[in-house]
Amino acid sequence: MSFNTAFKIISELVNDFKVNENHYLNSSYSEADVRNDFINKFFIALGWDVRHETQKNPYEQEVRVEKPLQIAKAQKRADYSFSLAPDYRTVKFFVEAKKPAHDLSNKDYYFQTARYGWNAGTPVAVLTDFEEFHIVDCRFRPNIDDALNYKIKQFHYSDFSDKEKFAEIYWIFSREAVADGSIEKYADTLRKPKGKKAKLTRTVLQSIDEAFLEELDEIRNELAKSFKKNNEHLSSEELTEATQRTIDRLVFIKFLEDKLIEPDHYVSEFGGRKSAWEDFLTDSRKLDAKYNGVVFKKSLIDSRNLIEPDEKTFSAICDELSHENTPYNFDAIPIHILGSIYERFLGKVVHATDKRATIEEKPEVRKAGGVYYTPQYIVDYIVINTVGKLIESKTPRQISKMRFADIACGSGSFLITVFETLLDYHKQYYQQNPEQAKKDGCILYEGAYRLTLKQKQLILTNNIYGVDIDQQAVEVTQLSLYLKLLEDETTATANDTWVMFKEQLLPDLNKNIVCGNSLIGTDILDQQSSLSLGGTEGGVNELKLKPMDFETVFPEVMRNGGFDAVVGNPPYGAELNDVEKKYLLKKYNIQTTDTAALFIDKANLLLNSNAKLGYIIPKPFLFADTWNEIRNKFLNNIETIIDVGKVWKKVKLEQIIYFQSKNKIFPTYISGLRKNEIIDAELTISKSMSNEFGLLLSNITLKEIDLGLKIKSQGQSLGNFCVIKRGLDIQEYLLPAKYYKEIFRSKSIGRYELKSAVEGISKESYTRLKYEIEFMEKPKIIIQNIVAHVMNPIDHIILMATTDDIGIIGLGSVGNIFLDENTLDKKFIVALLNSRLFSWFAYRFIYGKAIRTMRFDQHHLNKLHLPNVNSNKLMENQSYKDIMSNVSQMLTAKKQLQQAKTEGDKTYLQRKCETLDKQIDELVYQIYELTEKEIKIVEGSVK
Repeated sequence: MSFNTAFKIISELVNDFKVNENHYLNSSYSEADVRNDFINKFFIALGWDVRHETQKNPYEQEVRVEKPLQIAKAQKRADYSFSLAPDYRTVKFFVEAKKPAHDLSNKDYYFQTARYGWNAGTPVAVLTDFEEFHIVDCRFRPNIDDALNYKIKQFHYSDFSDKEKFAEIYWIFSREAVADGSIEKYADTLRKPKGKKAKLTRTVLQSIDEAFLEELDEIRNELAKSFKKNNEHLSSEELTEATQRTIDRLVFIKFLEDKLIEPDHYVSEFGGRKSAWEDFLTDSRKLDAKYNGVVFKKSLIDSRNLIEPDEKTFSAICDELSHENTPYNFDAIPIHILGSIYERFLGKVVHATDKRATIEEKPEVRKAGGVYYTPQYIVDYIVINTVGKLIESKTPRQISKMRFADIACGSGSFLITVFETLLDYHKQYYQQNPEQAKKDGCILYEGAYRLTLKQKQLILTNNIYGVDIDQQAVEVTQLSLYLKLLEDETTATANDTWVMFKEQLLPDLNKNIVCGNSLIGTDILDQQSSLSLGGTEGGVNELKLKPMDFETVFPEVMRNGGFDAVVGNPPYGAELNDVEKKYLLKKYNIQTTDTAALFIDKANLLLNSNAKLGYIIPKPFLFADTWNEIRNKFLNNIETIIDVGKVWKKVKLEQIIYFQSKNKIFPTYISGLRKNEIIDAELTISKSMSNEFGLLLSNITLKEIDLGLKIKSQGQSLGNFCVIKRGLDIQEYLLPAKYYKEIFRSKSIGRYELKSAVEGISKESYTRLKYEIEFMEKPKIIIQNIVAHVMNPIDHIILMATTDDIGIIGLGSVGNIFLDENTLDKKFIVALLNSRLFSWFAYRFIYGKAIRTMRFDQHHLNKLHLPNVNSNKLMENQSYKDIMSNVSQMLTAKKQLQQAKTEGDKTYLQRKCETLDKQIDELVYQIYELTEKEIKIVEGSVK
C-alpha cells in the first residue's frame, strides 16, 4: 500500500477515534476491541496482511497475531510479530497492544515489550493503544527499574494525520520499508547512552546471546564452587557433569514455562516446600516421568552420595531465573541462538584441585583462540542445498527412510536446522495434501493440518543422527533437539500425548546422537597395545580417544548403504598425537592429518550412492598443495564452491562452503560468493578450465579467467629459467647487535630495494654454518617468500622482489631466485615479479584470492609465464630494453631515496619512483600484448 493511500486510511481512523474519544478511553473499552477497531486496521494500512486475507496458509504468514490471554506478564506472548517471506521464523519487530484507558508510560509495559524484542534479537518494538504509539529500544538487557529509559519516540494519535510525523512511522514500520531494511537502518542510527544518562541508569547494551552466556558462566561458577566445597572428592569431570546437568534442567524447565507447555511456575517456587535443591530434584523426577530424555535422566546430581549446593547459592540462582525477575523469555529466543550460546558455554570446563573449583577453557579452545559458532545463515544455506534438495517432491513415507547426519555436531546447530527443515517440509506437504494429512493422523487446528507430537518424534528419531567426541556437546545437542521438538507445543497438546496416549513426550535419542570419535575406529585398539583406559601410557588415553565404529553404533543406517547427507563444520587442524597421526595416515590413505580434510574423506565413506555432502571448510582447499590430494580425490564429485571469506574475525583462515554428490560426475561446478549474509551462486566454471590453473577458481569473473588463460598461455614458465630456494632456519644463532654477518628477514625486502638488517650472526656461527650458507652468497634475485596477502589487491602489490648483487644471507622467509647462466637478465625478472600484472595473476590464479599469509616457492614460479616473445628475440624487443632501462633507474632511485636527507629530495625521489613504477607496469602490459580493456581489468576499473 502506498504512502498516500496509507495516510488517507489512517487519517480516517484518527477522525473516527477523535469523534468517539470518550468511549474509547473508557475502561470498559477492551484491548481486544481496540485491536479489532484500530490497531489491526493501522498495520493493514501499512501494507501488512494482519487478517490473513491473502496469506491463508498458517505456515506462511508474515503477521502472527496472538489471541488475548490472561497470563502472568512475564510469560504472555507479544500481541503481534512481523516477519518477511520466506523467512517466517525471523521476527523483524513486535507490537504490544494495550487498551487506551491505560497509561502507556508504565515500566511494566515497557519491560514486557522490550523483553520480547531483546530475546528475539530485534532492535526495536512498538507499544501502542492507538491513542499513543511508542517506539521501544530493545537492544538493552531488560531491567524493569530502567524500563522507561527504553523509549525512543512517542506519537499521539493526532500525529498520524500530520503527513510529516506519519512519514516517520511509515518509513520504519510499513511492509515496504521493512522489506528495504528499515529496521536495521533505523537501529544503526540509535546510539548507546553516554555521559550522565548512562551513569544514572543500569542500562546495559548487550545482546541476548552475550547476556545469557554471561549468566550461564556465573551460574556454573557459583554451582561448581558450592558443589566442590561440600564434596571435596569430586573430580573435574564429575564437577563439570554436575554443573552442566543442573544448568540443562533449569534451562529446559524455563523453556517449558515460557512456551506455556507447563502451566506452572516451577523455578520461582523451588524452596516453597522444602529446600530449593530438594524441590528441584523432586520436580525433576516428576518431569522425567512425563518427558523422558537425557535432561531429567537420573545422574550424579540425583545421587544420595552427592551433597547439594548450599541453599543460599541455589536459591539465589533460582530467584534470578524466576519469571518475576528474569529478563529472559525462552518463548522468544530462537533455538539456534540458544545453540550458539551453548556452543561457547561448552568451550569451558570445571577444573578441580583438592579443595577448589575453577572454570577453565578447554585446551583445544585455548589453542584455537576461542569457540567459533557457525553463523545461522551459513547453516541454513548448507542444509537447504543438501537436505532441502534431497527431500524435494518426496512424500513423508519416502522421507521417513532417509538419514541425515553431522559427524562433528558440537551443540547441534546443523542438526537443529535439519530437523526444522524436515518439520517445515512436512507441514507444507500436509497443507497441500489434506487427504494424506488425515490418513497420517495430523490434527486439523484453526484451518491448518498440524503435526502431532508423535509425528515429530518419529521424524526426529528416523532422520536425525549426530556424533561428537565431547559428551557435554552430545547432551546439549539432544537438549537442543528436544527444545525444537516441543517448540510449537502447548499445555493442551502436551497433556493429550501424556494423559490420553500415556506416552512420554521426549524420545530416547541415545541411539541417534552419540559420543565417539568419528575419525578413529576401534581397530586402533588392535594396532596399539600401549592404549590404556585411564592413564596416558604411550601418550594415548582410550577414554579420551573414544574410538567408534559407525557400523556398530548405527547398524541399520550402514546396512542400508549409509547416510543420505552429511552436513556440518568439521574441526580444522585439531591437535593429534603421534599414535593418532600414524593411524589416520594408514586408515585414510591420504598424506595429511588435517582433520578438516579427513572429515571430508570420512564423510564420503559414510554416504550412500545418491547422497550429498555439505561442509564449511578452510579456503586453502581451493589452491594449497597440502590439500591437493583430497581436492583431486573428489574433484569430479564437486557441485558447488561458495567463497564466504572470513566468517570468523579471529580466525586467520578464510572459509568456503563445499558441496559434492556421491558417485555423481560433474564436468563443471558453481562458483559463488557471500555478500554480508546473502550468498549468491554466481558462475558456472568448467573443471577443465580450473585444472589449467591447478586450483579451483572462486570469487572471479569470466573476463578475469579469459585474461588469466591468455597470460598463462604466453611463453615458457619462469620455472624453466629460475630455481628458488628458501633461506635458512637459523633463528637460534641470531644476535641483535655486534654481529659479524648481517642476516635478513622478508620485511627487509621491498620492491626494487633491500632495507637494512637489524640482526646478524657471529663469526663463529658463520664459520659453523658456512657450508649451508654458501649457496646464498652469490648474485641472485631475492623475494619475500612469505607473502602477506592484502584485503584489496587493486591498490597493493603482493609480490616484492629486488636484485642482489652481493649475495646476502636470508632466513627462511626470504626466497633466493637463481637464473640459469646466459639467459634472461635479473632486472627483467624483477620487473615482472614486481609488476601489477604478476600480482594480479598470482592473487587470483595461484593463491585463490586468499588474504592469509602464503609462501612463494618453486611451483609458484612454474605458474608464472614469460611474455609470448621468442627468447632469442626478447632482448631485441624495445619494450624489454625500456624495462631494463627503467629498472636500472628504479634501483638507483631507491638507493638514493634511502640515503636522502632533506624532505625535498625525498619527495622528488619518491615521485620519480612512482613514475618509473607506472612506466614499468605499462611496458609489461605492452610486452604481454594486453588490450586496453584487459589493462582495465588488471587495474580494477572493470569487474
